[in-house]
Amino acid sequence: MAIRTTDCCETVKTEEFLCRAIPSCSLAIRLGVALFVFLSASVLIACQVPVFRYALERWNPDAYPIVVVTRNEMSEDEKKQWVRDQPERYAPYASIEWKTASDLKDPTILKLWGESVDKTGLVIAYYPDKSELRRTIAHSAPLASTSFESLMTSPARKEIATRLASGQSAVWVLLESGDVQKDQAARTAIESQLTLDKEWLKLPTAEEMEIKPEVLDTVKIKLQVDFSVLSIKRDDPAERFLVDTLLNSEEDLNSFAEPIAFPIFGRGLVLYALVGKGINGDTIRAASKFVCGPCSCQVKEQNPGFDLLLEYQWNESVGDVFISQPIPGTGAQPKLLTIPPGRKK
Repeated sequence: MAIRTTDCCETVKTEEFLCRAIPSCSLAIRLGVALFVFLSASVLIACQVPVFRYALERWNPDAYPIVVVTRNEMSEDEKKQWVRDQPERYAPYASIEWKTASDLKDPTILKLWGESVDKTGLVIAYYPDKSELRRTIAHSAPLASTSFESLMTSPARKEIATRLASGQSAVWVLLESGDVQKDQAARTAIESQLTLDKEWLKLPTAEEMEIKPEVLDTVKIKLQVDFSVLSIKRDDPAERFLVDTLLNSEEDLNSFAEPIAFPIFGRGLVLYALVGKGINGDTIRAASKFVCGPCSCQVKEQNPGFDLLLEYQWNESVGDVFISQPIPGTGAQPKLLTIPPGRKK
């Protein structure tokens, strides 16, 4: 759900970080409604560990289903050559299915194949099956111009993962519009507000998180409130997969000639998009409150957002000492709880 301008909507903010919008409005303004519309404001908080930290320690990214379509069936050697004979490398991040054009039945893939100029091959990546975007195409490109490496990683994705693994609460990816003034204004707005948020938001104490104080000294990644901004040009060929994945997460994002910002936290979980004038102090702070607020729902699938395809050794980076605790009991039912605003000084 993106945050854009509020001209068409009448929103009401509450202390519980909820927004209500008239039914005819785009999903863009209804920040958090999908999670909280059915919640009771009287429910107690179950986990005081910040959302970004729980996500970093506990929420493994889901694999992207990738379909490779070719006119003629590929041999096993050709398949191994395309994935560089490293199935163990991509298994946690992507599942690959091989099809020939004669096998196609899905109307969406048939349409893409029919529109493809290069009929030798086509690569289609879907959002993870556990995401609300499942069966939605995140990226498609001719096989001849798509390498296995370009699907799995890119300079910007490596940078995002590295920053998150260093302990940053969120990395804000700014897709530039190409209008220098708009792009600079958007970046300035994000950086200025994040500077304020870094000072304003306070982390819970060890006692509040129900852990021993020495745990905070022994964790591999320091618990901190920290943010950064990463600007990306939409026409950067090295970032085509990333740009497509971000813009295709909502059906109309490609139609905006505006800068678009995406807060990313945990192990590469994209919260939502902020578009144009929707990139302002209020919406930026709302995102900061969420990622730094108590982890009221410890079940990943019950939270907003979708995973990026980031090839990274998360478990090794986090280490063996966790601040968070796993959900107690097998078969326990998840509870969705209200997320309060951050604490002021």
